Amino acid sequence: MLLAVSLILSYAENLIFSDIFIPGIKLGLSNVAVVSALYLFGFAPALFLGVAKSFISLLLFGRLSGLLYSLAGIVFSVVTMYAVKKSGVFSLFGVGISGASAHIAGQLVAGCIMLSSVYPLSLFPLLCLLSLISASVLYFPERIILSFLRKSDYFE
Repeated sequence: MLLAVSLILSYAENLIFSDIFIPGIKLGLSNVAVVSALYLFGFAPALFLGVAKSFISLLLFGRLSGLLYSLAGIVFSVVTMYAVKKSGVFSLFGVGISGASAHIAGQLVAGCIMLSSVYPLSLFPLLCLLSLISASVLYFPERIILSFLRKSDYFE
């Protein structure tokens, strides 16, 4: 179900943002499902969800060039969020911010590999600021969804 939700959110986001602001920059709505999977089911299901979303999005939206960026971003993000969550020091908000920043870092590493250049790393400060804004916006739906799902009979 979370995979379907993440794909629907990804599709909606592609329709809404479609490179209007900064090419390639999106809010990351589908990551709400990944964060939910991390909190409800753990590391492996969250990573599987993110990777599956990347491949299925490729099939649905046809952006082969974006696959490496997507995979690098989601792997960096889930690993980082898991470590930060497991530390017990940070709230959902901190986990979300760390995941958003790690996602950017992963995509920039992929960019460095694809371009054989370290130039993409110069974008890290600006993109981290944008990821902070994104994580701040997504915190509220994540908190509401997790609260609702934890109260449901399915997770008892």
